[in-house]
Amino acid sequence: MGQAQDGQKVLDSILVRQQDSIVTKNVSFNGYPYLFYTPETQLAFGGGGIFLFYTKRNEKLRPSKIGVGAHYTTNKQYKFSMNTSVYFNDNNLVIQTPVSFGYTLDKFWGIGNNTRDIGNESYFREDLSIELEVQVPPLLFFADRTGFILSYHNTNIVDPEENSFLNNEEVLGFDGGDLFGAGINLIWDRRDNLFYPTKGHYQYIKFLVYPEPSDFVYTSFELDVRYYKKLFKGQVLATNLYLHSVSSNAPFYKLPALGGQNRMRGYFNGRYRDSNYFTMQMEYRQYFWKRMGFVAFGGFGDVGKELTDLSLKQLKYSFGGGLRYLFNEKENVNLRMDIGIGQDGNTGIYFGIEESF
Repeated sequence: MGQAQDGQKVLDSILVRQQDSIVTKNVSFNGYPYLFYTPETQLAFGGGGIFLFYTKRNEKLRPSKIGVGAHYTTNKQYKFSMNTSVYFNDNNLVIQTPVSFGYTLDKFWGIGNNTRDIGNESYFREDLSIELEVQVPPLLFFADRTGFILSYHNTNIVDPEENSFLNNEEVLGFDGGDLFGAGINLIWDRRDNLFYPTKGHYQYIKFLVYPEPSDFVYTSFELDVRYYKKLFKGQVLATNLYLHSVSSNAPFYKLPALGGQNRMRGYFNGRYRDSNYFTMQMEYRQYFWKRMGFVAFGGFGDVGKELTDLSLKQLKYSFGGGLRYLFNEKENVNLRMDIGIGQDGNTGIYFGIEESF
Protein backbone atom coordinates (compact mmCIF):
# COMPACT_ATOMS: atom_id res chain seq x y z
CA MET A 1 0.00 0.00 0.00
CA GLY A 2 2.31 2.65 -1.23
CA GLN A 3 -0.23 5.38 -0.69
CA ALA A 4 0.06 5.18 3.08
CA GLN A 5 3.66 6.36 3.43
CA ASP A 6 3.56 4.08 6.46
CA GLY A 7 4.92 6.59 8.94
CA GLN A 8 7.77 4.11 9.42
CA LYS A 9 10.10 5.68 6.84
CA VAL A 10 9.68 9.14 8.33
CA LEU A 11 10.21 8.05 11.91
CA ASP A 12 13.18 5.95 10.84
CA SER A 13 14.72 9.00 9.17
CA ILE A 14 14.20 11.15 12.28
CA LEU A 15 15.88 8.58 14.49
CA VAL A 16 18.78 8.20 12.06
CA ARG A 17 19.34 11.97 11.85
CA GLN A 18 19.24 12.30 15.63
CA GLN A 19 21.81 9.51 15.94
CA ASP A 20 24.03 11.28 13.36
CA SER A 21 25.27 13.73 15.97
CA ILE A 22 26.23 11.04 18.47
CA VAL A 23 29.97 10.39 18.55
CA THR A 24 29.79 6.90 20.00
CA LYS A 25 29.59 4.06 17.47
CA ASN A 26 27.59 1.64 19.59
CA VAL A 27 24.81 -0.40 18.04
CA SER A 28 21.34 0.82 19.06
CA PHE A 29 17.68 -0.08 18.65
CA ASN A 30 14.55 2.11 18.93
CA GLY A 31 10.89 1.08 18.75
CA TYR A 32 7.73 3.14 18.25
CA PRO A 33 3.98 2.87 17.50
CA TYR A 34 2.27 4.78 14.69
CA LEU A 35 -1.21 5.63 13.44
CA PHE A 36 -2.61 7.01 10.15
CA TYR A 37 -5.81 7.29 8.12
CA THR A 38 -6.54 7.46 4.38
CA PRO A 39 -9.66 6.65 2.33
CA GLU A 40 -7.77 3.66 0.90
CA THR A 41 -6.77 2.08 4.20
CA GLN A 42 -9.26 3.61 6.64
CA LEU A 43 -7.77 3.77 10.15
CA ALA A 44 -4.43 1.97 10.43
CA PHE A 45 -2.33 1.25 13.47
CA GLY A 46 0.98 -0.51 13.91
CA GLY A 47 4.50 -0.42 15.19
CA GLY A 48 8.06 -0.40 14.03
CA GLY A 49 11.66 -0.37 15.07
CA ILE A 50 15.04 0.69 13.77
CA PHE A 51 18.38 -1.01 14.30
CA LEU A 52 21.36 1.36 13.86
CA PHE A 53 24.98 0.35 13.29
CA TYR A 54 28.17 1.52 11.58
CA THR A 55 30.19 -0.34 8.94
CA LYS A 56 33.42 1.40 9.99
CA ARG A 57 34.72 3.65 12.75
CA ASN A 58 34.63 6.93 10.88
CA GLU A 59 33.18 10.18 12.25
CA LYS A 60 31.97 11.23 8.78
CA LEU A 61 30.14 7.98 8.10
CA ARG A 62 26.35 8.05 8.44
CA PRO A 63 24.74 5.33 10.55
CA SER A 64 23.43 2.35 8.62
CA LYS A 65 19.95 1.13 9.50
CA ILE A 66 17.57 -1.79 9.34
CA GLY A 67 14.02 -0.54 9.82
CA VAL A 68 11.08 -2.89 10.33
CA GLY A 69 7.38 -2.15 10.58
CA ALA A 70 3.92 -3.67 10.45
CA HIS A 71 0.40 -2.26 10.46
CA TYR A 72 -3.20 -3.44 10.35
CA THR A 73 -6.22 -1.47 9.20
CA THR A 74 -9.88 -1.41 10.16
CA ASN A 75 -10.83 -2.77 6.74
CA LYS A 76 -8.62 -5.84 7.31
CA GLN A 77 -5.58 -4.81 5.30
CA TYR A 78 -2.10 -5.46 6.61
CA LYS A 79 1.50 -4.83 5.61
CA PHE A 80 4.94 -5.93 6.80
CA SER A 81 8.05 -4.07 5.65
CA MET A 82 11.79 -3.93 6.13
CA ASN A 83 13.97 -1.09 4.83
CA THR A 84 17.74 -1.46 4.95
CA SER A 85 20.27 1.29 4.14
CA VAL A 86 23.99 0.57 4.53
CA TYR A 87 26.65 3.28 4.09
CA PHE A 88 30.23 2.63 2.97
CA ASN A 89 33.29 4.61 1.84
CA ASP A 90 32.56 7.98 3.51
CA ASN A 91 28.90 7.77 2.38
CA ASN A 92 29.92 7.54 -1.30
CA LEU A 93 28.44 4.06 -1.62
CA VAL A 94 24.93 3.34 -0.32
CA ILE A 95 23.08 0.02 -0.60
CA GLN A 96 19.32 -0.02 0.02
CA THR A 97 17.08 -3.11 0.12
CA PRO A 98 13.40 -2.38 0.78
CA VAL A 99 11.24 -5.49 1.22
CA SER A 100 7.48 -5.58 1.84
CA PHE A 101 4.52 -7.94 1.88
CA GLY A 102 0.91 -6.83 2.16
CA TYR A 103 -2.74 -7.75 1.79
CA THR A 104 -4.81 -4.97 0.23
CA LEU A 105 -8.48 -4.19 -0.30
CA ASP A 106 -8.24 -2.08 -3.45
CA LYS A 107 -10.62 -0.70 -6.06
CA PHE A 108 -10.55 -0.76 -9.86
CA TRP A 109 -12.92 1.31 -12.00
CA GLY A 110 -11.46 0.36 -15.36
CA ILE A 111 -8.94 2.17 -17.57
CA GLY A 112 -9.29 5.73 -18.87
CA ASN A 113 -10.08 9.26 -17.76
CA ASN A 114 -13.85 8.92 -17.88
CA THR A 115 -14.61 5.71 -15.97
CA ARG A 116 -17.88 5.48 -14.08
CA ASP A 117 -18.83 4.21 -10.65
CA ILE A 118 -19.93 0.62 -11.17
CA GLY A 119 -20.79 -0.20 -7.56
CA ASN A 120 -18.55 -3.28 -7.41
CA GLU A 121 -15.04 -1.83 -7.74
CA SER A 122 -13.47 -3.65 -4.78
CA TYR A 123 -11.07 -6.58 -4.96
CA PHE A 124 -8.40 -8.17 -2.71
CA ARG A 125 -4.77 -8.72 -3.64
CA GLU A 126 -1.44 -9.76 -2.10
CA ASP A 127 1.82 -8.01 -2.99
CA LEU A 128 5.42 -9.03 -2.40
CA SER A 129 8.10 -6.49 -3.29
CA ILE A 130 11.89 -6.88 -3.09
CA GLU A 131 14.27 -4.21 -4.36
CA LEU A 132 18.02 -3.61 -4.44
CA GLU A 133 19.35 -0.12 -5.09
CA VAL A 134 23.03 0.82 -5.19
CA GLN A 135 23.71 4.57 -5.02
CA VAL A 136 27.07 5.89 -6.17
CA PRO A 137 28.61 9.36 -6.60
CA PRO A 138 27.33 11.44 -9.54
CA LEU A 139 27.84 9.69 -12.87
CA LEU A 140 25.17 11.09 -15.18
CA PHE A 141 23.94 14.63 -15.87
CA PHE A 142 25.72 15.98 -12.76
CA ALA A 143 23.03 14.49 -10.53
CA ASP A 144 23.61 14.62 -6.78
CA ARG A 145 23.06 10.86 -6.60
CA THR A 146 22.84 8.07 -9.17
CA GLY A 147 21.11 4.82 -8.28
CA PHE A 148 21.08 1.44 -10.03
CA ILE A 149 18.00 -0.66 -9.32
CA LEU A 150 17.01 -4.33 -9.44
CA SER A 151 13.47 -5.25 -8.39
CA TYR A 152 11.05 -8.14 -8.08
CA HIS A 153 7.29 -7.77 -7.60
CA ASN A 154 4.70 -10.50 -7.25
CA THR A 155 0.99 -9.69 -7.22
CA ASN A 156 -1.74 -12.23 -6.55
CA ILE A 157 -5.39 -11.29 -7.08
CA VAL A 158 -6.73 -13.20 -4.09
CA ASP A 159 -10.40 -12.39 -4.56
CA PRO A 160 -11.85 -10.31 -7.42
CA GLU A 161 -15.09 -9.99 -5.44
CA GLU A 162 -17.81 -8.79 -7.86
CA ASN A 163 -15.49 -6.63 -9.97
CA SER A 164 -16.70 -7.25 -13.52
CA PHE A 165 -13.40 -6.21 -15.15
CA LEU A 166 -11.51 -8.89 -13.23
CA ASN A 167 -14.15 -11.60 -13.29
CA ASN A 168 -14.56 -11.26 -17.06
CA GLU A 169 -10.77 -11.28 -17.57
CA GLU A 170 -11.01 -8.02 -19.53
CA VAL A 171 -7.71 -6.44 -18.45
CA LEU A 172 -4.04 -7.37 -18.36
CA GLY A 173 -3.11 -8.61 -14.92
CA PHE A 174 -6.57 -9.86 -13.92
CA ASP A 175 -4.90 -12.77 -12.10
CA GLY A 176 -1.67 -11.03 -11.04
CA GLY A 177 1.84 -12.00 -12.07
CA ASP A 178 5.59 -11.66 -11.57
CA LEU A 179 7.72 -8.66 -12.56
CA PHE A 180 11.52 -8.55 -12.77
CA GLY A 181 12.83 -5.02 -13.21
CA ALA A 182 16.12 -3.19 -13.74
CA GLY A 183 16.75 0.51 -14.05
CA ILE A 184 18.29 3.74 -12.87
CA ASN A 185 17.31 6.85 -10.94
CA LEU A 186 18.82 10.33 -10.78
CA ILE A 187 18.32 12.73 -7.88
CA TRP A 188 19.04 16.45 -7.55
CA ASP A 189 18.31 17.70 -4.03
CA ARG A 190 18.81 21.31 -2.88
CA ARG A 191 16.15 21.47 -0.15
CA ASP A 192 17.01 23.17 3.13
CA ASN A 193 15.12 20.52 5.13
CA LEU A 194 14.06 16.96 4.43
CA PHE A 195 10.65 17.07 6.14
CA TYR A 196 9.53 20.71 5.87
CA PRO A 197 11.45 22.55 3.11
CA THR A 198 11.16 26.35 3.05
CA LYS A 199 13.42 26.96 0.05
CA GLY A 200 15.25 25.07 -2.64
CA HIS A 201 14.29 22.42 -5.15
CA TYR A 202 14.20 18.66 -5.69
CA GLN A 203 14.16 16.67 -8.93
CA TYR A 204 13.81 12.92 -9.30
CA ILE A 205 13.95 10.80 -12.47
CA LYS A 206 13.41 7.04 -12.48
CA PHE A 207 13.46 4.67 -15.45
CA LEU A 208 12.75 0.94 -15.15
CA VAL A 209 12.59 -1.90 -17.68
CA TYR A 210 10.66 -5.11 -17.01
CA PRO A 211 12.01 -7.67 -19.53
CA GLU A 212 11.34 -11.39 -19.81
CA PRO A 213 10.90 -13.58 -17.79
CA SER A 214 8.42 -11.02 -16.41
CA ASP A 215 4.80 -11.92 -17.08
CA PHE A 216 4.38 -8.40 -18.47
CA VAL A 217 7.15 -6.80 -20.54
CA TYR A 218 7.10 -3.00 -20.38
CA THR A 219 8.96 0.14 -19.30
CA SER A 220 8.18 2.79 -16.67
CA PHE A 221 9.30 6.44 -16.44
CA GLU A 222 8.75 8.86 -13.54
CA LEU A 223 9.57 12.56 -13.21
CA ASP A 224 9.04 14.44 -9.93
CA VAL A 225 9.95 18.16 -9.72
CA ARG A 226 9.45 20.23 -6.54
CA TYR A 227 10.18 23.89 -5.80
CA TYR A 228 9.92 25.70 -2.46
CA LYS A 229 9.80 29.47 -1.95
CA LYS A 230 9.87 31.28 1.39
CA LEU A 231 7.45 34.22 1.26
CA PHE A 232 7.16 36.08 4.55
CA LYS A 233 7.98 34.91 8.06
CA GLY A 234 6.56 31.43 8.57
CA GLN A 235 5.01 31.30 5.08
CA VAL A 236 6.04 28.89 2.32
CA LEU A 237 4.77 28.30 -1.22
CA ALA A 238 5.43 24.77 -2.50
CA THR A 239 4.97 23.65 -6.12
CA ASN A 240 5.07 20.12 -7.52
CA LEU A 241 4.98 18.74 -11.06
CA TYR A 242 4.72 14.98 -11.54
CA LEU A 243 4.65 12.73 -14.61
CA HIS A 244 4.39 8.93 -14.73
CA SER A 245 4.31 6.98 -18.00
CA VAL A 246 4.38 3.27 -18.81
CA SER A 247 4.54 1.53 -22.15
CA SER A 248 1.89 -0.87 -23.39
CA ASN A 249 1.51 -4.31 -21.78
CA ALA A 250 1.65 -3.05 -18.18
CA PRO A 251 -0.76 -4.86 -15.80
CA PHE A 252 -3.70 -2.76 -14.63
CA TYR A 253 -2.43 -2.50 -11.03
CA LYS A 254 0.85 -0.95 -12.27
CA LEU A 255 -0.80 1.69 -14.46
CA PRO A 256 -0.20 5.26 -13.24
CA ALA A 257 -2.92 6.10 -10.73
CA LEU A 258 -4.59 9.45 -10.08
CA GLY A 259 -5.43 10.23 -6.46
CA GLY A 260 -4.15 9.42 -3.00
CA GLN A 261 -2.82 11.31 0.00
CA ASN A 262 0.07 13.05 -1.77
CA ARG A 263 -1.26 14.13 -5.18
CA MET A 264 -4.78 14.99 -6.31
CA ARG A 265 -6.03 14.66 -2.75
CA GLY A 266 -9.76 14.01 -2.64
CA TYR A 267 -9.68 11.16 -5.16
CA PHE A 268 -9.30 7.53 -4.13
CA ASN A 269 -5.82 6.37 -5.17
CA GLY A 270 -6.43 4.80 -8.59
CA ARG A 271 -9.84 6.37 -9.22
CA TYR A 272 -8.53 6.96 -12.74
CA ARG A 273 -5.77 4.88 -14.35
CA ASP A 274 -4.07 4.82 -17.73
CA SER A 275 -0.67 4.62 -19.39
CA ASN A 276 0.16 8.28 -18.71
CA TYR A 277 -0.52 10.49 -15.71
CA PHE A 278 0.31 14.17 -15.31
CA THR A 279 -0.45 16.44 -12.38
CA MET A 280 0.61 19.79 -10.99
CA GLN A 281 -0.18 21.20 -7.54
CA MET A 282 0.59 24.18 -5.33
CA GLU A 283 0.37 24.45 -1.56
CA TYR A 284 0.53 27.46 0.76
CA ARG A 285 1.91 26.64 4.22
CA GLN A 286 1.97 28.79 7.36
CA TYR A 287 2.36 28.43 11.11
CA PHE A 288 -0.11 30.66 12.91
CA TRP A 289 0.25 29.86 16.63
CA LYS A 290 3.18 28.21 18.39
CA ARG A 291 3.38 24.72 16.84
CA MET A 292 0.06 24.95 14.99
CA GLY A 293 -0.13 25.60 11.26
CA PHE A 294 -2.42 25.32 8.27
CA VAL A 295 -2.16 24.70 4.54
CA ALA A 296 -4.30 25.47 1.50
CA PHE A 297 -3.73 23.53 -1.71
CA GLY A 298 -5.00 23.17 -5.25
CA GLY A 299 -4.03 21.14 -8.26
CA PHE A 300 -5.08 19.60 -11.53
CA GLY A 301 -4.23 16.48 -13.47
CA ASP A 302 -5.45 13.67 -15.67
CA VAL A 303 -4.60 10.30 -17.17
CA GLY A 304 -4.55 9.24 -20.82
CA LYS A 305 -3.52 6.39 -23.09
CA GLU A 306 -1.14 8.75 -24.90
CA LEU A 307 0.49 11.94 -23.66
CA THR A 308 -1.38 13.78 -26.41
CA ASP A 309 -4.66 12.62 -24.83
CA LEU A 310 -4.04 14.89 -21.82
CA SER A 311 -6.39 17.75 -22.68
CA LEU A 312 -7.05 20.99 -20.81
CA LYS A 313 -10.77 20.45 -21.39
CA GLN A 314 -10.81 17.17 -19.45
CA LEU A 315 -8.45 18.02 -16.57
CA LYS A 316 -9.60 16.96 -13.13
CA TYR A 317 -9.14 19.41 -10.28
CA SER A 318 -8.42 19.03 -6.59
CA PHE A 319 -8.42 21.57 -3.79
CA GLY A 320 -8.62 21.69 -0.03
CA GLY A 321 -6.86 22.55 3.18
CA GLY A 322 -5.56 21.14 6.39
CA LEU A 323 -4.05 21.61 9.83
CA ARG A 324 -0.51 20.92 11.01
CA TYR A 325 1.04 20.25 14.39
CA LEU A 326 4.83 20.44 14.75
CA PHE A 327 5.46 17.38 16.90
CA ASN A 328 9.23 17.24 16.27
CA GLU A 329 10.66 20.76 16.41
CA LYS A 330 14.28 19.71 15.93
CA GLU A 331 13.64 17.99 12.60
CA ASN A 332 10.60 20.09 11.54
CA VAL A 333 8.25 17.11 11.24
CA ASN A 334 4.50 17.75 11.23
CA LEU A 335 1.47 15.66 12.00
CA ARG A 336 -1.11 16.52 9.36
CA MET A 337 -4.83 16.38 8.70
CA ASP A 338 -6.02 17.26 5.18
CA ILE A 339 -9.41 17.43 3.52
CA GLY A 340 -9.32 17.14 -0.27
CA ILE A 341 -12.18 17.80 -2.69
CA GLY A 342 -12.36 16.74 -6.33
CA GLN A 343 -14.94 16.61 -9.09
CA ASP A 344 -18.14 14.58 -9.07
CA GLY A 345 -18.38 14.38 -5.29
CA ASN A 346 -14.94 12.86 -4.75
CA THR A 347 -13.62 13.75 -1.27
CA GLY A 348 -10.98 12.42 1.07
CA ILE A 349 -9.77 12.93 4.64
CA TYR A 350 -6.13 12.14 5.42
CA PHE A 351 -4.30 11.83 8.74
CA GLY A 352 -0.60 11.14 8.73
CA ILE A 353 2.93 12.35 9.23
CA GLU A 354 5.10 14.78 7.18
CA GLU A 355 4.05 16.93 4.21
CA SER A 356 2.52 15.57 1.02
CA PHE A 357 5.55 16.75 -0.98
